[in-house]
Amino acid sequence: MTKVQKIMVILASAMIVFSGVMLFRTLHSYKLADNEYKSLEDRFVSTVDTAAEDQAAEYMPEDAGESEEDDTYRFRRNYKRSDFPSIDIDIKGLKEVNPEVIGWLYVGAAGISYPITQRPSDEQNEYYLHHTLEGEENSSGCIFMDWSVNPQLTDWNTFIYGHNMKNGSMFGSLRKFVNNPKIYDKDPYIYIYREEGIYRYKIYSFYLDTPESKMYWTCKTWREYRAYIRSALELAVYDCKTETSPEENTVTLVTCSGSGAGKKRFFVHGISQDCYLYPPKR
Repeated sequence: MTKVQKIMVILASAMIVFSGVMLFRTLHSYKLADNEYKSLEDRFVSTVDTAAEDQAAEYMPEDAGESEEDDTYRFRRNYKRSDFPSIDIDIKGLKEVNPEVIGWLYVGAAGISYPITQRPSDEQNEYYLHHTLEGEENSSGCIFMDWSVNPQLTDWNTFIYGHNMKNGSMFGSLRKFVNNPKIYDKDPYIYIYREEGIYRYKIYSFYLDTPESKMYWTCKTWREYRAYIRSALELAVYDCKTETSPEENTVTLVTCSGSGAGKKRFFVHGISQDCYLYPPKR
């Protein structure tokens, strides 16, 4: 073996070792994040008998659960608990772990079930790209709401971001909508759990776009929002057949797709349908 060949073998071996170390670090990071979120789910997510809750609601006074604050939400009130997933989230308990928790995101068709955070002072939306809910540095990050929107979901367009993880965690499973759009037909809803209730959106568009996409647009006026919905429908890669109206607001899930020069952004838009507000404790 010549000297040049020996050098090439050494370099190749070094590259293999380096790649192995980086892979180990990546997988270890994934595992730590998965363990954290699994622990949070075990502690703060429970199942409920929605039929029993519907039955109990029949015996409540008609004005139970109503308050002046109900008018602040731009959602139609739905009193039927069984129209929503049979899980409950202890948002108050999660806030004790991290006061920047503002809710929980559930997308059944994509298998997404994660807490949502928001850091209003983070104008670059950077912190939760690299930190978990419990504040640990980790490439998996956390699902988080755009720093500038109202966490009470009253803006025309509420952006929620998450990493497209290779192991399918976080927003990695959103790709299922592109790979098999018909999963939408089985469960076309996005749910956001907050302390006072559950908010339901119906998906009306999903598609890939460039990193410089014009769809990063919160909309400030009714006219801007109407144009935004029209653009989202034009970009859609699947006909969701969902009725849309500029009178109802939108939630937009965003993640990266691909890598390098071919990296794009994947958008999933849902239009508000209704909300279930928790009755007062008796």
